[in-house]
Amino acid sequence: MTLKDDATDPAITQKDFVTHVLEQDQLSQAKKRPVPRKQLRGIEILVLWSLRIYLLFMIAVVVYQVVLSMR
Repeated sequence: MTLKDDATDPAITQKDFVTHVLEQDQLSQAKKRPVPRKQLRGIEILVLWSLRIYLLFMIAVVVYQVVLSMR
């Protein structure tokens, strides 16, 4: 199968085609491109902070249970 055949094959997606066409060093350079951070909205920040607080609370509960079971 040639490169021209690959381009017309509907089974190959565009992303697969690009990774197939690039040489190894070009592919590694394409993967190294940094992705910028996403600006979070208010509700997203609230959810993340809620999860952080919940995690700290659950860690405290587990530590408390371990200490209590050791007595």
